[in-house]
Amino acid sequence: MRSKCWHVATRIGVSAAVILGLSACSATSPGKGTKSPMAAPDETPVPTVPPHTPTPVPTASPSAASPAGTPVKAEPGKPIGPVISFFGAVRADGTSVDPESVDSKGIPTYLSSGGSGFTLVVEAKPGLSGLEPARRLMAYEAGNPKSRPDLEIESNRDMGDGSPAVCDQMKPEIGGIPGIQPPSFAETQRISDAINDLSCRFETHVQPDDACTVEKNGDFAFMSKDSTTQYCMLVARAWGFPTGDTLLSVRVRDTQGNPGPVKQMRVRRPAQPPQPKKK
Repeated sequence: MRSKCWHVATRIGVSAAVILGLSACSATSPGKGTKSPMAAPDETPVPTVPPHTPTPVPTASPSAASPAGTPVKAEPGKPIGPVISFFGAVRADGTSVDPESVDSKGIPTYLSSGGSGFTLVVEAKPGLSGLEPARRLMAYEAGNPKSRPDLEIESNRDMGDGSPAVCDQMKPEIGGIPGIQPPSFAETQRISDAINDLSCRFETHVQPDDACTVEKNGDFAFMSKDSTTQYCMLVARAWGFPTGDTLLSVRVRDTQGNPGPVKQMRVRRPAQPPQPKKK
């Protein structure tokens, strides 16, 4: 079996940092999900390799959600694109962690003492259109707000320094991601730039045995059995979360550009990291 440390660190392009009290590289087997906060890493390196080249978008094909001969058209208030089957945070070694809480709207909150050193995971499956989730992660065009990636994800607060430069994830000029408040997917240049800036830092996975996440027995697998596509991003310190609560919103487009329903989650970073309990 592949080493989880090598599998996660090399494919995401960032050395896995210590989070949730566990080391992604020292763990020989995945730990059980816990509600303990994500521990602040001593250092969260940023990528020093060329950006990942997204897998080519597959040819559109019907699925069980929309049988051949019964096309579904988008209507106002009725998104027909991919459904988000999982949206949350996991440890840097790919093992799961329970959210601190889930509110009445079904929005989970994950606790992070350092704001970085863990992995954000988005998974999707075909929606009403029956078309597969598309995989383009970067589609920036200056002056063209309609040009967007297929993974449309945004934060309502600045991540890192909130740099307005798009996809500035490589040395020597490494920057953060500007926030969009209130959350909106309106086709403006500012919003499209922020979406491209965050999406370009993810990687796509289309086979469960190539996932960035692992099961309790150590096997690589998607978080949801229904998922057909997974998107993962290791949160580096350069674009880490600020103190307080940050709301993330995401939707995914299918292979014909139809967006699906929006899903949200929160990352909570306390002003003061929790102190370990005395024995």
